[in-house]
Amino acid sequence: MSYGMRGGVSGGGRRGGRGWRGGYLGGAVLALWLVGAPADARELVSSFAYVGCNRVGFNATDPAPSTANVAQLRQTLADIQALPVKPDYFFFVGDLVLGMEEDGGKRLTKELAAWQQLVDESGFAESGIELLPLPGNHEADASQEVGRDHYVEYPDAANLAAWVAWLGRHHYAKASNGPSGEGELRRDMLAEDNNQTQTYSFDDRKSGVHYLLLNTDSLSTLPSPLLPDKTVASWAPYHWVAQDLAKAQQDPHIKKIVVLAHKPLVLENPGPHDVVYNTAPYTLGDELLALFGRTPKFAGYFCAHAHAWLYSDRLGPQRNVTQVIAGNGGSELIQSWQPAGGTYFGFTVVNLYADDSVGVVSYRRPAPTPYDAPAPQPAAEAAPEIFFHLVGGPGGGAEGPP
Repeated sequence: MSYGMRGGVSGGGRRGGRGWRGGYLGGAVLALWLVGAPADARELVSSFAYVGCNRVGFNATDPAPSTANVAQLRQTLADIQALPVKPDYFFFVGDLVLGMEEDGGKRLTKELAAWQQLVDESGFAESGIELLPLPGNHEADASQEVGRDHYVEYPDAANLAAWVAWLGRHHYAKASNGPSGEGELRRDMLAEDNNQTQTYSFDDRKSGVHYLLLNTDSLSTLPSPLLPDKTVASWAPYHWVAQDLAKAQQDPHIKKIVVLAHKPLVLENPGPHDVVYNTAPYTLGDELLALFGRTPKFAGYFCAHAHAWLYSDRLGPQRNVTQVIAGNGGSELIQSWQPAGGTYFGFTVVNLYADDSVGVVSYRRPAPTPYDAPAPQPAAEAAPEIFFHLVGGPGGGAEGPP
């Protein structure tokens, strides 16, 4: 295993698939195509908004107490409240704050409290949209320098406990049915019985949607090769996920299964902490991709971590899995991401339709210079909607030509 810059991320695509939309890759412009019935001809069953990665970097000169990119966070909260169709949920999929310290969870606790104050000031609680945050590596992990400007990340028990306590104080966990008990912990090589609200799932019976919120930096029992007294980053409880998806697949009231997480399954040239753990013999990323591809109700993997907006479909061994990366919440964008028209911050809305199709709309506002400029930001504007089908739907996940 190699090691990289502290909190660094890569962008791109691997493990097979049609490729990425939303930017340049390998010097080529990847264009959008839209086919099938238009959105106004489809019956909308449910929708949710999501984004990740709003925290500033370690080199920020005068960070706010929350370490959030405050101007972008405020505008995103305002934009989501102003959407013409109110989504049921707003999932914030990690890296809300900078964190990443081994200090008994003190820094993380302070930053999350300040982040919550910004949310309270926005009036979001009165919007009727349920806010459900997930942990990213900056909430779950700490890091240790192993060479000049090179760090190894590892899950930190105190940070994870601080995260769970914060969720509880603000009633941000929709359920508490995650991995627990000696048998489940041993099967997924989890180190502590503190996972029920780090990873969990719930059913929205009104819309027939099963949501699974996955912690992709779970505290495992697998030692880190570079830090033997620590454990590896990017761990996820595969067996618990498989069991949960099988139950939802068998439930006749559930029509769609949505998975949200911080780290992607797929990236081009990923750094050591940038995708779900996938080093033999523990190829969790590949196993999850295959699992999703054989789950007919699966309706997409929605994540962040890479500071960019990237869409990819026809992934996995059956080339039928779609992944969306919306890591453009306000953190400094990766230099390799150069979409036509310029880089942008914003958020994403996912529309779930009655015909088993899924629509993805990226809401965009131009990225300022510097990226964390404190001035008020413009409202985000919607890009064209991209459609795909459930894994078990027509075309096996994708709409349109290969």
